[in-house]
Amino acid sequence: MVKLIRDGSRNVVRKAETLSEFASTVAALRNRWFKEEDPWGPWFRGQQRDSWCLLPKILRGYGSYRRIRKERVEDEIREEFQTRAPVLSPTPLTGIDRWDWYFQMQHFGAPTRLLDWTDGAQIALYFAVRDNPGCYDAAVWVLDPYELNLRAIGREEVIPPSEPGITGRDRRLIDPWLPPRFARGKTIPKQPVAVYPTHISRRISTQRSCFTIHGSDSEGLDRLRDSGEKLLTKIVIPSFRVQSIRKELDSQGIDEVTVFPDLDGLGRAMCARWRLDSPAPPHANVYTRLRPSNVAKGGVGVFAIRKIKKGTPIFLGDNEEMLWVQKEVFSKQPGQIRELYNDFAVPRDRRYGCPQNFNRLTVAWYLNEPAPGAVANVRCIKETLDFFALQDIAKDEELTVDYPTYCDSPMAADAPTSTKASRK
Repeated sequence: MVKLIRDGSRNVVRKAETLSEFASTVAALRNRWFKEEDPWGPWFRGQQRDSWCLLPKILRGYGSYRRIRKERVEDEIREEFQTRAPVLSPTPLTGIDRWDWYFQMQHFGAPTRLLDWTDGAQIALYFAVRDNPGCYDAAVWVLDPYELNLRAIGREEVIPPSEPGITGRDRRLIDPWLPPRFARGKTIPKQPVAVYPTHISRRISTQRSCFTIHGSDSEGLDRLRDSGEKLLTKIVIPSFRVQSIRKELDSQGIDEVTVFPDLDGLGRAMCARWRLDSPAPPHANVYTRLRPSNVAKGGVGVFAIRKIKKGTPIFLGDNEEMLWVQKEVFSKQPGQIRELYNDFAVPRDRRYGCPQNFNRLTVAWYLNEPAPGAVANVRCIKETLDFFALQDIAKDEELTVDYPTYCDSPMAADAPTSTKASRK
């Protein structure tokens, strides 16, 4: 049975909780979009988060398309890659055209306007669940590339732009999406188009790769999604099924070696095969929770919810890397923002150690200092900021730590304005 859900818009989203449900959903879409005798079918793209848009790398972290075009960012990247790649490539790159260069850039992680697709549904599903820890829903996008190109170039076919035998007419249809580097006076079409790469590397062939290339509209693909599902739709993989589907795929022979046919892929496959995949429950090694503090009156403190033996590491799993910022980053911000740094950051060596974002504060950031004359029952290792019990700590006892053992005093003009919380 194919499960249908709806997102926040009118769009229909299909849902699959098992490999068989996924296969049934794919079959239903193919039967709806294509004739039974058609030798071709839809393309698939796996994404480890279903909330992610269909946006190529160069449009994610390098500015808007207008800025990229104006400052020739893409042209500069293409030039540097083509200059430095030949000596590093495992396959000869001499004599290939600009499209093959662009495909190579995509497969080796350089920022481009290309999006990876495959005509293998299970390969896309593997990429959707491969690096997903099971904390969020994954997705496989399904695309009709022939309908896409009918709208983009007026022809219901997918052209391989680097194929030596391509006709001049076909080349003129596709080439506007990838003009020569530093070409003047040429505009890129607004909408995306689907293209086939020449299989000049083993990875492209093994992954059954195909591509769309974005035009000047960064939302070019997302705009094409419609409630009728005639062109583009999404199959959601619930987070609680990610691990089981990954195991099902492995039993069907879809693993790292399948998609990365080299020794690196084999090594990763061995790690995945023999690793213990049963995660500890969320309460494992949890000893504390927040309550009104007995030390910082009117503030928050950290209390034991069970007996903690001397030497116990208290906040296992609370190992987010810290971000060290200078005072200038926040000194001109409103008072409430400055208080976040005063109340929670670790001042050291003229910098402030903070969580990567204050929305990610964990219990450990609320430890208070002991009351005057009292002795702390927690110690902190300055180099790693790991916390351990200095003595046996009873259930419902508040945990305290000496700040000077791992951080400096607040910097001048930055004295805390609140005693509600403490620094990690």
